[in-house]
Amino acid sequence: MVVATEPIETVEGIVLKESSLISSKTIAQLLKRNVPITYIDHSGKYLGGFTNHKIDIEKQVNQFRCKEDNLFCLDFTKKIITSKIKNQIVILRRYDKSKQDDIKDIISSLNKYISEIQNCTSINEILGFEGTSAKLYFSGLSKLVNDDFRFDKRSKRPPKDPFNALISYGYSLLYNEVVLALNQVGLNSHAGFIHQNKLGHAALASDLMEQWRGPIVDSLVMKLINNNLVSISDFTLNESTGGYYLSKKANNAFIKYYEEKIRSKNSYFKHANFPMSFRYSILFNIYELVRCLEDGNLDNFKTLTLR
Repeated sequence: MVVATEPIETVEGIVLKESSLISSKTIAQLLKRNVPITYIDHSGKYLGGFTNHKIDIEKQVNQFRCKEDNLFCLDFTKKIITSKIKNQIVILRRYDKSKQDDIKDIISSLNKYISEIQNCTSINEILGFEGTSAKLYFSGLSKLVNDDFRFDKRSKRPPKDPFNALISYGYSLLYNEVVLALNQVGLNSHAGFIHQNKLGHAALASDLMEQWRGPIVDSLVMKLINNNLVSISDFTLNESTGGYYLSKKANNAFIKYYEEKIRSKNSYFKHANFPMSFRYSILFNIYELVRCLEDGNLDNFKTLTLR
C-alpha cells in the first residue's frame, strides 16, 4: 500500500526504524545523491546507516593536530558552551509569557556564568558552569510547559517523564544529524575537542550539537507541548525500566515535526548573506570549522546564537 510519494530530488535524509525495509536499488539511488540513510531504535538511538562517507586525510590530520592543542580546545569549548547558554536564555525569555520572577533570576545566573566562562583556564572548569547552567535552565523550562508535562529534573537513560522522553528523542535525532554531516565533510566524528573519547561515541558530534540543542530540539519540544500537538496519552511507561517512551503514532509524528524544523530556513548566520535550513546550517558550521582547523585559529569560527 502506498501511503505517500516524494520526488527523490527533494529528499534530504531518510530515518528508518530498526524494523523498516528499504530496497538496495533505493539505497544506491540515495547514495548517488549524497542522501544519508539512518537506522534508529524505538528510543531514537543511532544504530547505523548508509552515507556517502568521505575520509579526508588532510582535514583529519589538521583535526588531530588541533585536538592536541590545549589552547585551541579551550577556545573552542568557550565558544560552543557560551553559545549554548545564550540560546538557553533566549528560549526561556521566549516562553516566559507571564514574566515570572523565578525565570528572571535564572536568566541573571546564566548571564553571570557566561561571564565566568570567559575567564576559565580549563575545559573542566567550563563544563562545571555548563552543568550548573543546564540544571537551572531545565528547572526554568519546567515552569513554562503545560501542567501535564511538568518535570522534576533532566533524566536521560531512561527518561523518567514525557518531557524528558521528547527531549531525549530529539537529541538522538540531532546527534545522528551531526554525525552524518561530519561524515559527509570528511572529519572524524569521534575525535572531539570537548567531550572525552570513548568507544562508540562520536565526541565531535556531541561537541558541535551543544549549540543546536536549544534552537532545534528544545524550541520544537516547547512548541509541541504548549500548542497541544502532543498529549500525555502519547506516551507509555516501561514498567521494567521506569522510562517513558513515545507511542508508535506519536513517534512518527515527532519525526515529521522534527523534519519540518530541520528543513525550515533561518538567517542566524548573518555573515553568510543568505537564509539556509537548519540542516544546511550544520554543514555550513562544520565547513567553517574545517577552515579554522587549517591554521589552528578559531577567530573566524561562528557559532549559532538565537536572537
